[in-house]
Amino acid sequence: MENSSKHFAPIDPDLPEAEQVARTKRQQHAEWGVAVSRLGGLDIEPELLQELQRYIDGELSLEELVQLDYPPGVPTQVY
Repeated sequence: MENSSKHFAPIDPDLPEAEQVARTKRQQHAEWGVAVSRLGGLDIEPELLQELQRYIDGELSLEELVQLDYPPGVPTQVY
């Protein structure tokens, strides 16, 4: 399963195939969110990319990601 990303760590090819598929799907969600934010003129903070990586890795759900505290002025809306 081919995986490359400008923003996120490669998915370990030694993971079970089902986990690779799940992570790829979450990574596509995260990449889409980054693209939408950039189209809206927002820069993506490194801290947000780290949290999105945790989502990709299955450490956070979307619901948990939305609930994280960010510095004032950092948009957190998930589309």
